[in-house]
Amino acid sequence: MKPAVSAPLNQQRFVAGMSGAAISGSAAERATVHDEWMEFIGQHVCTYRLSRALPREPSFRIDARSRSTNGFGIARFRTIAGKAQLVRDAPELAADHRDQYIVYVPLSGDLELAQLRRTQLCHPATFILVVSSEPLSHTKLGDNDTISFVMPRSFVDQRLIDGESRCMRLQDTRNGLGHLALHTLQAFQHDSETMSGGEFASASCLIGELLLLALSGCNDAMSGERTVRAANLVRAKRVIRARLHDPDLTLSDVAGECRISLGHLHHLFRNEARTAWQFLKTERLERARQLLERPLRAEVTVTEISLACGFSNLSQFSTAFRCAFSISPSDLLRGSGNSSMRCLPKR
Repeated sequence: MKPAVSAPLNQQRFVAGMSGAAISGSAAERATVHDEWMEFIGQHVCTYRLSRALPREPSFRIDARSRSTNGFGIARFRTIAGKAQLVRDAPELAADHRDQYIVYVPLSGDLELAQLRRTQLCHPATFILVVSSEPLSHTKLGDNDTISFVMPRSFVDQRLIDGESRCMRLQDTRNGLGHLALHTLQAFQHDSETMSGGEFASASCLIGELLLLALSGCNDAMSGERTVRAANLVRAKRVIRARLHDPDLTLSDVAGECRISLGHLHHLFRNEARTAWQFLKTERLERARQLLERPLRAEVTVTEISLACGFSNLSQFSTAFRCAFSISPSDLLRGSGNSSMRCLPKR
């Protein structure tokens, strides 16, 4: 797939407070800087919000630059501000409908990322893949220098079987393909500002190929019937996750949206550890758990969360939730500020 040389190119730099010891001025002015930073990230990576769990730092400083075209983008963020947590949840997913893959590469400082029921500490000498269509928590644990590389979902889906299975898995960059990918990405980020539009677009595809090769090895070569089946299964899971809030969603709806028969949908899940219906129920319960552990606002209720996850009957939701996690939704919500209350699914 050769990128169009004439594609529009977006190149920006955002600097706040880097020339002095710290940002000065009123709290309102500092809040504006944080808001501008979030807007920059939303434009060039995906939409996040700053978590209220960590206060906005008065000494916040940042130097960020980005370039993008054809759905690819590379950005580098140098921040000085202590800890900060960025959250991408239901409101942010709805705000931009981004459906892309993002590689995060910390050059200095650690990142803690949580997505798809996994939490990973990503540190220098590693990189990690996440997907923007799923809830994501992104915590920087101190001063940080990070490169992000954005790839369109269509690009990844053409090259990997079930790319989401590669998300949230640390890739070592100290040797082999990981080492080559790291240094190539650093050189690309450094030189991208001087590239022509065509050079940047072509290089982005090559960099993406190298990163995916490092992440997957050579075992995911796309071929024949297995590729079609895997692509249909990924599409079905994506449709289910996108419509978890809909209490009227049926498996026939999922099959119709995927343009396959209901029988074929059941066949796709035959080699999975659960049926299509069980997958839908489990995903709804998991989404509810995430919202209960990290409520979007202080006054949210269990009923609101159950409805937001597609459960129209509160009693049935509570019973299913307790069965899955050995804790009631109301108890988890009340203890959401206490890490010891975090629940794990039954084995």
